[in-house]
Amino acid sequence: GESLALTVDHRLLPESADEAKLLQKLLRARGINHTVLVWQKDKPLTHIQERAREARYKLLLDACRLHGFDTLAVAHNLEDQIETFWMRLAHGSGLDGLCAMAPVRTVEGITLIRPLLTFSREALRATCREFKVEWVEDPSNQNEKYLRSRLRPFESLLAGEGLTPARLSTTLQKLEDVQEALQITAAKAVQACTVFHGEGYASLKKNIWQNYPREIQRRVLARILSALSPGVYPPAFDALEQTRLALLQESFAGKTLSGCDIFPAAGEIFFAREAGAAEGRLAATENVIWDRRFQLSGFFAESLDVGALGENGLSELRKNKALEKKLESLPFKIKRVLPALWRGENLVAVPHFSYYHAEAPTDLEKGKIVFCPRVKAV
Repeated sequence: GESLALTVDHRLLPESADEAKLLQKLLRARGINHTVLVWQKDKPLTHIQERAREARYKLLLDACRLHGFDTLAVAHNLEDQIETFWMRLAHGSGLDGLCAMAPVRTVEGITLIRPLLTFSREALRATCREFKVEWVEDPSNQNEKYLRSRLRPFESLLAGEGLTPARLSTTLQKLEDVQEALQITAAKAVQACTVFHGEGYASLKKNIWQNYPREIQRRVLARILSALSPGVYPPAFDALEQTRLALLQESFAGKTLSGCDIFPAAGEIFFAREAGAAEGRLAATENVIWDRRFQLSGFFAESLDVGALGENGLSELRKNKALEKKLESLPFKIKRVLPALWRGENLVAVPHFSYYHAEAPTDLEKGKIVFCPRVKAV
């Protein structure tokens, strides 16, 4: 089948553009199509390697979609696998962080494969020498500024004691088997003790949830938070653990985490989108997704925006006596982040309350706003 080689030039090093050109020449000589993707944005001053990684994957996945490819092969090798483990161990990662990089996984609908994970760097260099192919050494590999580089001598010491990259890789595979078992258990636990409601919030049956092992309790919380705040990084272990302990207390009165309001109600724990974290207004075009949670369809009226109901919208609804019972049925923190349709500052519709302004277009009631929580495996 057809293939396309992709190189990301992060524009972090002065020589990166020349290296990309060299690669282009090598590939074109072998009849392989090649595109250079450039990270154009201003570079961050902190966490630069993590931000570069995020940018790299976004550029690569966008390019796959643009050119119609459903599989992306990346060049991580055996040492990359091992160094990632040591770095994460040094940063105090939990089981998920310490697991092996997966040889195959799906990311945003694209199959990501790592065909070189079992190949050492020396094996790759030997292959290049055999086929008389030039290669470029990444200068950051030698740069003592980065933890990854400082770990190299330590890895050599351990390899001398028998903890070779190959043996460690086998151990990481065992960790991944454990992680898979935990994820399956956590997914079943979410189904057993959590309800995702059409109004965009979740309720947790505390009496069921609290009987699970601590690790499953944490994973259930992380999955709920990621479904209500998609795109936000999962909370760090310490923050998640503090929240878990807080929820177990009879005196729990509420807290915020990962863009969510967490509070007790009617014997359960409710998770709502935090008002300050919700997305601003968007044009209510066909199939637009607002706040990464609600999908719109069937709204064809001109110049309508979708955005949170907010305090102003709630004030407007309270004037309508027919809505009194519906308004009372939901806590304030959930009501204020319901999706509403606006024209300028005028509230036009709140489909979840079956509210349509008297002057709203007549076909507006055919439109739908559907909550689509994506419960990720965390």
